Amino acid sequence: MEYHSNLQILDEDGYAQLDFSSRGLSRRPIISEKGACITSPRWCLIAVTLGVLFLITLVIAVVLGTMAIWRPNSGSNPSKNNNFPSRSKQNHSRPTQSTLEDSVAPTKALTTRGVFSNTCAPNWITHEKSCYLLRTVLDSWNRSKEHCSQLGSHLLKIDSSKELEFIKRQVSYQPNNSFWIGLSRPQTEKPWLWEDGSEFSSDLFQIRSTATQGNLFHNCVWIHASIIYDQLCGVYSYSICEKMLSK
Repeated sequence: MEYHSNLQILDEDGYAQLDFSSRGLSRRPIISEKGACITSPRWCLIAVTLGVLFLITLVIAVVLGTMAIWRPNSGSNPSKNNNFPSRSKQNHSRPTQSTLEDSVAPTKALTTRGVFSNTCAPNWITHEKSCYLLRTVLDSWNRSKEHCSQLGSHLLKIDSSKELEFIKRQVSYQPNNSFWIGLSRPQTEKPWLWEDGSEFSSDLFQIRSTATQGNLFHNCVWIHASIIYDQLCGVYSYSICEKMLSK
């Protein structure tokens, strides 16, 4: 690279004048302090777009990872099944006649203490000369009577102390439930009658009264935890059907 300088000692006014000139010098490009985006806006736009896409991908990955970690296990909290609904719940559902026997599953007491026989229908227990069905369907006394009749039976009639002990043993395994039996009276001052019209004898068992002074119309009977009580006929409860063994 060659440099050439001209120096004049004096100008017309007598002052010294310096004249420097450069030849052969190549010009260097001036780079803006604002970066390359000014000189190349296309590459700047591509870089910004890629950065945005990277951030979106990162956010999606974080969200999916969080959902996978905190996803609840559907099998960890199984719902509890209550096989015997409370009598306080007014269950007004009515099974059809064709499903009455099929919908009644044997309880634990029935399968362990009862004796099943081919002469009785499915889910019925055999004792002495009768078949018994403990119906786990909530109904009033009158509706329970109707359902037993549809099954070719009647509400339980207790004829002997031996039969009474058998029934007490069955219901004792379900202490939270009551069962209608076939004992009622048309009016409070009238005697207790079985479903077939025969009169009840207090020599067999006593009926405990649950009626209060303001509520005296307890004209139906159920057995609860091996004790027999009077009760309002419209209360919903389970029931016991009975029929003679087939010959």
